[in-house]
Amino acid sequence: MNESKKVVSIVIPIYNVEEYLRTCLDSILKQTYDALEVLMVDDGSKDASGQICDEYQSKDSRFVAIHKENGGAADARNVALDRCTGEYVTFIDGDDYVAPDFVERLVALTEKCDSDIAICGWNNVSETKVEPFCKNSGAIKEYETEQALEALLYQEDFDTAMWPKLYKTSLFEGIRFPKGNLYEDIAIIYEVFLKAAKVAFEDYAGYYYLLRESGTTLMKFRKDKMDLIDVVETMEKVLCDKYPDLKKAAASRVVRANFHIYMQIPQTQEYVEERRRIEHNIKSRRSVVLKDARTKRGTKVALVLTLFGFRFFLKFKALKNMGKK
Repeated sequence: MNESKKVVSIVIPIYNVEEYLRTCLDSILKQTYDALEVLMVDDGSKDASGQICDEYQSKDSRFVAIHKENGGAADARNVALDRCTGEYVTFIDGDDYVAPDFVERLVALTEKCDSDIAICGWNNVSETKVEPFCKNSGAIKEYETEQALEALLYQEDFDTAMWPKLYKTSLFEGIRFPKGNLYEDIAIIYEVFLKAAKVAFEDYAGYYYLLRESGTTLMKFRKDKMDLIDVVETMEKVLCDKYPDLKKAAASRVVRANFHIYMQIPQTQEYVEERRRIEHNIKSRRSVVLKDARTKRGTKVALVLTLFGFRFFLKFKALKNMGKK
């Protein structure tokens, strides 16, 4: 390790990902930036993930295996944050992987722009293809705090996932992930951004995000998925109290989150209250969001359909999905 370089702590929450874990850890071994502290948190895995962590620890002193009882990704990340010694920290999921220059480019971006957070684009990885979720132009943008929050809410350039971002570790002082919440990323990302004086983004797809049906985004609806609705409502209140000009952007993000959950809820009596709550949330913000030029086109189309009733919206969605088969 080059002792003149600033150390980057890499936090990896790991649970039953033996099929993908070596790819993830090998991508870290190949990093062109060598001043690393790799905190592999085995969150009570029942497969060979824990043994794989021990294997990598034995062959590279930068890798640290931490074994704990299962407590979820948020708890695993918190354990690692409590152990971090690096000036910077980044988060990589155990079933994802990164480009060889991922860390080096984010560190360089941070230092070039004197930013507290550096962000790059990513690739969506499926069984059939790797699709960049950015133009890969290498263009750089710099944001002050309010501008960065606005871009975060509109999901422009970057999203509310903790990856693919490099943070000054000091930003997490007093901030930890909420244990047991399915949406731990969005629950704290805006709090971290609030503490950042400057955020920098490079249009470079350096992170590879694996799309899996067992992931939170793709798994079927269950009641604790309403955590997302609680989280975005809290985020909207906190940000609008601090920055009133973010009202439109926050409303847009809340509406998108509500649609995301609404389209997963089965149309049964069991979930009447959940549907009513979401319908109210969407209707109460519909006018503001429809008038907002920066709202995504798909969100506006969905909102227009709800003007004819949510049953019409769901019928239209069903017909659209039939056409894809």
